[in-house]
Amino acid sequence: MRLVDGCRAALHALVVWVGLGEVSVDQSDLRRIGILLLVCASCALFVVDYARAPEEALQPGEIAPRTVKAPFDFTYADHAEHERERQAARDKTLPVYVHRMDLLTDREDRISRAFAAGRERLAQVAAWRPGEPVPRLTEEFKLVVLEAFLEPLRVQLRESDLDALLLGGFSSSAEVLAKDLLEQAMRDKLIVLSRDQLLQDRRALRIIQLAEGERTEIVLKDPGSILIPEEARQQVSLGMLSSQVEPSPETDAAAALARALVTANVSYDPLQTEERREANANAVPLKLERVQMGQIVFLAGQVVTEANLDVYRALQEHQADQDLPRELLAIGLFLLLLLGSLYHFASTYLQDFSTQVRDVATAGGLLVFVALIARVVVASSEPMALMVGYEAEARAVWFLVPVAGPAMLVRLLLGVSWTVAFSVAAATICGLVMELQALPIVFFLISSVAAASAVEHTRERIAVLRAGALVGILNAITVLIIHFVQLFVVEGELSLATTMRPFWSMSFAFLGGILSSFLVLGLVPLLESLGFVTDYRLMELANLNHPLLRRLMLRAPGSYHHSVVVGTLAEAGCEAIGANSLLAKVASYFHDIGKSNKPQYFVENQRGEGSRHTGLDPHASASIIISHVTEGGLLAREHKLPQPIIDNIYMHHGTGVLQYFYASARERADDPGRVDIHAFRYPGPKPSTREAGVVMLADKVEAATRTLKCPDEHNIRSMIHRIVNSVIADGQFSECPLNLREIHTLTETFVAVLLGIYHQRIEYPQTADISAQAGEGAAPQPKLPPVSTSAMITLDLAPVQRPAPPALEGVEAQGPGSSPIPSATPVASAPRERSPVEVAKRPRVTHRPQSSQETPTPSQRRPFVEVTAPLSEEDSVVDYEALDYLPSGRGRSRER
Repeated sequence: MRLVDGCRAALHALVVWVGLGEVSVDQSDLRRIGILLLVCASCALFVVDYARAPEEALQPGEIAPRTVKAPFDFTYADHAEHERERQAARDKTLPVYVHRMDLLTDREDRISRAFAAGRERLAQVAAWRPGEPVPRLTEEFKLVVLEAFLEPLRVQLRESDLDALLLGGFSSSAEVLAKDLLEQAMRDKLIVLSRDQLLQDRRALRIIQLAEGERTEIVLKDPGSILIPEEARQQVSLGMLSSQVEPSPETDAAAALARALVTANVSYDPLQTEERREANANAVPLKLERVQMGQIVFLAGQVVTEANLDVYRALQEHQADQDLPRELLAIGLFLLLLLGSLYHFASTYLQDFSTQVRDVATAGGLLVFVALIARVVVASSEPMALMVGYEAEARAVWFLVPVAGPAMLVRLLLGVSWTVAFSVAAATICGLVMELQALPIVFFLISSVAAASAVEHTRERIAVLRAGALVGILNAITVLIIHFVQLFVVEGELSLATTMRPFWSMSFAFLGGILSSFLVLGLVPLLESLGFVTDYRLMELANLNHPLLRRLMLRAPGSYHHSVVVGTLAEAGCEAIGANSLLAKVASYFHDIGKSNKPQYFVENQRGEGSRHTGLDPHASASIIISHVTEGGLLAREHKLPQPIIDNIYMHHGTGVLQYFYASARERADDPGRVDIHAFRYPGPKPSTREAGVVMLADKVEAATRTLKCPDEHNIRSMIHRIVNSVIADGQFSECPLNLREIHTLTETFVAVLLGIYHQRIEYPQTADISAQAGEGAAPQPKLPPVSTSAMITLDLAPVQRPAPPALEGVEAQGPGSSPIPSATPVASAPRERSPVEVAKRPRVTHRPQSSQETPTPSQRRPFVEVTAPLSEEDSVVDYEALDYLPSGRGRSRER
């Protein structure tokens, strides 16, 4: 625990040191700092060149160009002497021979089987019994018996010896005699096939004896005691003489059989011999020689010897080993300073710079990937240049590094702010890899920025290939300009050869742009699977043939059409304020997919059969209405929709209260104070992004506008103002980054779009007659009563902390068909009615930031949004949530 606390304190000090101030270091901060350190260390490992050539490539016999002294104490190995000692160890290794002692047993077993087979076959052919004389056999029967006898032996005997054994009936005495003679010749005898190998060694031998699974080793110091097969067969003849057996054709045949079965039982094993030679060589220790600081390695003008070179090479290796840690530390600290400064600047001063751990890790991983690719390309530049030929330079291959690809990915996944910081870092890392040169940094920085700009508005994957081609062309032009800068500034002369030199550099630079586009196409699906959302994925989801949208269209057509119109409003609103219009559009399409489970409980899907909520307990109705959010989120997860879409499904109602059902529950309850308001509140969360806030407003505006009897500009604008003020008064935008200027822009944009949807048409005479007939029995349209202008507030005012509102009071009793709509009229005088032509010619609303000189005074400032509903000491909140589940004209206002 002390170690962990110490690390936490050190990281906290690092955070304060880089300028983040006295902040609390939580788990997210620790992860970000850990990612930063890991990225710096990884990039430093790839930046360092491990294969650098020695300073001087001297050869034995050359003249030393300078005097070399040891700058420090070190040890070195005399490899030449060590190799001589290893060879001596190999030469001292004894050759290995294998003595198969089981061969004698095998030969004796053959004799037993052969005599038994001969006696058996003789009894079968001639009805012969042991002890009886052998009858005379025909040649055919004789061959049958002899074949049975010779088959187990697998040797050749003279015909006279076979006839003698046959006439003796393959007697047991002959069998025993043959075994005894063979044993005298082979037991405890070492018989080798040839003495050639023995004559080469002329020294002791190592014998491995194998007998019945046992293995023993002996060293034979006198190789002359080893016999060859001819000498062993002579032992059979000597044994015959010493056996005191009377010579006869049968005994001679037994001796001949024994001589035929004598074989070599010792053989040379080259594999084991070589293994032991190498084992003995490897056992020779490497002797180290010590060189003291100041000792002369060689003098200038001296002839370099092999011994001098061993010391010199060892000195260079020790210098490289000592320089490598210092170089890694220096580069790591430089990268830490660079990346830390970029991160601090971007997170502090660049708008929309995300500091989420996932985004930091992704950008860091792409930086390490850039360093790895740069190191691979630089390391393989020499072989690639040789393979290409045509005087291609190795440095030209460096421009093949596809830095533009990761820059495109960062632009698509993390936005513009991240792209700026990433481009600077990636270009600098490439310059460090490429021998600390500045011009490659300029090239890769231009390439990264151009690539990010090329994919800014692309919404099709094929557009990435076009962007790659454009980046490749720009890369080639940049290389050409860099070449001329080097030519005029460094070399100062122009010739045909120098003019044609950048051809290969331009070619590789162009290929680098093309390779970047393919890299993006390959990595985008992988990164999308990690939770990132690109415009390409959103365009695929914007297809109305998605299974969830088709399900919504078939089960809840009213909700489907509502979602499409909300998507139009949200898209236009986001384009006006500079938010992600495509994300808002797609999120709007899917925001009500949960209504497909119980579509009849939502008014837009009812076909005049009446409300399903009639007679239901308010708690049950509220549960059904709220469930469309949670069930929509579950459906989105089942179909693997991106997380921002799922978040918008949960946030499009925020934590709003179903005021109508809450008020109904309080009216029915014996004790209204015991009714839990949380049972009538959406689970949330509140909108936390601009897109989610736009979707919430567009959803409410579209639903509320459908209740207008006369959707002209005045009524639409008044309705939008009431909705915006209601949402803000309810605190739903407390976590949303939308500002007042953007809300005002959204209001004007919604008005323009809705006027286009509810546009006027010239009524044809036939239509007018039908309308007149249909309207004879229609109820008169209700008119909104006026309110005083004292009820108006503006959003320019600072928010007022008001006490919690009391229970429902002052709600007028309404009839079955009446509507509790609060009285509201526009604050200013109603504008004159515009003709359809004037409406069509209405200029598009545009906004531009005002300069400090144009800033109006508070008395001149117009309110962005007006609340035109009557307000008492307790704010009134319009229940626009009721538009989802009540028939038009009901539940329009409830006091909170």
